[in-house]
Amino acid sequence: MPSIKRRPIFALVGSAAAILLAAQTVDVAVNSRAGDEDLQAQALSRASQVENLRMSGQEGLGAEAKAPEPSLDEQQFSAAMDEYAAATGKTFSAAVYDPATDETWTYNARQGYMEASIVKVSMVLTLIREATKEGRGLTSDEMDLSARMIQSSDNDATNELYRNIGGAEALQETYDLLALTGTEAGPLWGASTTTAADQLKIVNAVIYGADWLNEDQLTHLQKLMNGVEASQYWGVPSGTTHASVALKNGWLQDDDGKWDVNSIGYVSEDSTEYGITVLSTGNPEMEDGVSLIEDVAGIIHELERSDVARGSAGSN
Repeated sequence: MPSIKRRPIFALVGSAAAILLAAQTVDVAVNSRAGDEDLQAQALSRASQVENLRMSGQEGLGAEAKAPEPSLDEQQFSAAMDEYAAATGKTFSAAVYDPATDETWTYNARQGYMEASIVKVSMVLTLIREATKEGRGLTSDEMDLSARMIQSSDNDATNELYRNIGGAEALQETYDLLALTGTEAGPLWGASTTTAADQLKIVNAVIYGADWLNEDQLTHLQKLMNGVEASQYWGVPSGTTHASVALKNGWLQDDDGKWDVNSIGYVSEDSTEYGITVLSTGNPEMEDGVSLIEDVAGIIHELERSDVARGSAGSN
């Protein structure tokens, strides 16, 4: 398995936020080309059809109502994302939910990406939804499959559970309940498009629940996402210091040989917590996508820390 070396993260945020100099150098082995991820990439149609998938994710959002004036925090977030995109020429989207302010920030919200293995979180939510409806707990087999899916991104376990929950139809019912607007389930899990904003709704459902999700079973999923294997611990945790991070990553190669690399999660660090999703496409190598995700996540973490610091100063 290739080794990904985390490099220093420099936040290119100009006047929008302080320059981020936090760095982590950790060698992480990532299973980048094994299992059904490759099989599904091969099963995709040619590059033009992949592009159509992405465009469908954009069009699914539909017309948007006029947005309210963005807050100072959201303006800083947008400026930081714009500057990083301009400096790198990369295609990515990000979304953040801050429960302290009840604000959601999104960047490049209309862009569609292949879900890849982040869809495994939605599959386990679907399992929990069905068990909740049936008034039962998860079986030992279901708990084992979900653990393998989330903690080690096991594709064999994912194939089995996807069949057991009812495939695309059952997954789509969960998406409908979550009011996702740019994500549709398909027969090839991971090959459908999604958006950063939709993935943030999924993260929020995991953390804050819903009346159709059993609380104890949600706690099981939260613990799985908080305990991923070392080879899976990259992406949104990058740039945190003493944080607890629940996460799931995904990566999938398209017909052009480019990579969609995604990372979603929830961060609890010192006196702040927030949901975060970062999705990317067009990466020449998987490692390029990982670096992009970690750069963007690092910028967001620095903005959140700055926001907390401003709040603390204002309370004195």
